[in-house]
Amino acid sequence: MKRAMTETAKAEKAKQILQIATEMYRGSTFEALKMSSVAKAANVSNGTLFFYYKTKEILFMEMLFLEYEKRFDHLLDLLRPCGKMTYEQFKAFFLGEMDGLLDADSLLIRLSVIKSTVLEKNIDQETAVKGSLYLHDSFRRIAEAMMEKADFLSAEAFYELMLAQNAIIVGYVNMAVLPQAIEEAIDEHGLHGFRLDFRHSALTAMAYYLDGWFAKRGSST
Repeated sequence: MKRAMTETAKAEKAKQILQIATEMYRGSTFEALKMSSVAKAANVSNGTLFFYYKTKEILFMEMLFLEYEKRFDHLLDLLRPCGKMTYEQFKAFFLGEMDGLLDADSLLIRLSVIKSTVLEKNIDQETAVKGSLYLHDSFRRIAEAMMEKADFLSAEAFYELMLAQNAIIVGYVNMAVLPQAIEEAIDEHGLHGFRLDFRHSALTAMAYYLDGWFAKRGSST
């Protein structure tokens, strides 16, 4: 008689499947990557795969949670050796950490781009709640660490800045990554002004936002 898997073994199997799916996604797209292909690569049945991840969107949301975790841990590692910051030092830190994210092909950005338009359309309440609580707890943890370095910053302001940063990144990457047909039309007709420098544009927009936020803060005190 086959022995039932322990909770630890189940968690390990779910992690293994997620790792395999993540590696497959690096060379594919959300649309092209099939759950049956993931099951085959993970050496499990389709039924087993859907036992662990009820929908394809839930599987990809779990990928995004892992990318968030890596990003937030790295941000805290960068922050720890910093001393007290002026606004200009905070701005340089914030933009520097953001600059390290700005690769349109990174998993974090690719998954962030489809989070609200694709992934959140077909996830269960458990995954939605998990994601919301995780982001809230992560932002609070980082905000508390950040406020120790920048006493002009509040938790609410930090949340606002992080949300604005996400909107800027997602917006500009959507404008910068063009379909092949449009790329060819740009080349054929010399319309190079339609090409966007994703990194430069996103950092410039964030810098303007930070300056506007700080100026508004100063005028309200």
